[in-house]
Amino acid sequence: MPMTHISMRKGKPPAYRAAVLEGIHAALHQTLGVHPQAYFMSVTEHDDADFRVNTTYPFTRSPDVLLIQITLTEGRCAEEKQRFYQDLAQRLAIAPGVNPADVFINLIEVASENWSPGNGMAGRIPVATANS
Repeated sequence: MPMTHISMRKGKPPAYRAAVLEGIHAALHQTLGVHPQAYFMSVTEHDDADFRVNTTYPFTRSPDVLLIQITLTEGRCAEEKQRFYQDLAQRLAIAPGVNPADVFINLIEVASENWSPGNGMAGRIPVATANS
């Protein structure tokens, strides 16, 4: 159950922000096997003075870059992560039309015991146990 934070410049309409969230969640589910109901995501919008990104390094990107940081349970190999990066950039290019160069992703992997989904429980809980 990843936790996703997206930072972007202010001014994008709600439909754009919703498409970004949906695209990220779809890529997490399809390429990394995240549970289809594991939505724990937020968008933070910033004024120009509070949002700085390099638009020339290591390649050209627009000022509309998305800074996507995802914390998730450790254990995925480099190939799975590469597939995720490519899938997400392609999805966001389709909807809402983000240039792939503007999709800046950072994955933070943590051990399962570093999560508490609520009710004071630690770690990930099997679905059957969680529903009992």
